[in-house]
Amino acid sequence: MPESASFSVRPKPNYRRRRTFTVLVLLAVAVIVVALLSRGGGGTKKGEPGTPTMAFASTVTNVPQQKAPDAGTATANGDAVVKMFNDYYQVGFVDPHKWGDGTFKDLQALFVKEANTSFTGDINSLTIGEARTELKRVDPQPSTLTVTVYYDAAAKPTFAVAAATFVATGTLKQAGPALIIQQKATYYLQKFGDAWTIISYDAHQTQQTPTPSPSPSS
Repeated sequence: MPESASFSVRPKPNYRRRRTFTVLVLLAVAVIVVALLSRGGGGTKKGEPGTPTMAFASTVTNVPQQKAPDAGTATANGDAVVKMFNDYYQVGFVDPHKWGDGTFKDLQALFVKEANTSFTGDINSLTIGEARTELKRVDPQPSTLTVTVYYDAAAKPTFAVAAATFVATGTLKQAGPALIIQQKATYYLQKFGDAWTIISYDAHQTQQTPTPSPSPSS
């Protein structure tokens, strides 16, 4: 009788399974990266809170000339102006990653061309200004935005006024007391096409460290 022979079959690598596992790993990494980037501020060190998101406590009033605008038009225009200034103060005051070289060109683009020169001259009133070189963080405190939208005889929005009262606490890069930031501004806007544009403004800002309480006399 012939001798029986034993042999083993070496399993072939399952390349499809390897490819599937690799794809799953890459997808998991992508999800983690997106989650990290979606946090406020991004790029913060471990243990540090993310950059706050500016959100004014806002009120909107609509002033028709003859015919009141429909609810959708009124809501859309009020929301657009509120978002415009939430974004404005996020870039100009709250997010250090947006301060750049201090020229704030993105904000300047929100003003009519004729106001560009005055924007540059008033940049310390309209943005965080020179304090950007000393601060590593700005935390907004309760702040208000009052918006009034004016409509023409055809119930078309043409003009708006936004009055902002902004308060925040700034944390210095170097050790030291917090900086109290207070800014009040009134912006006058006109609607050109679908976009609201700032045509003039009146702004004032103070930045100061709290005055320490006097020590009680012994």
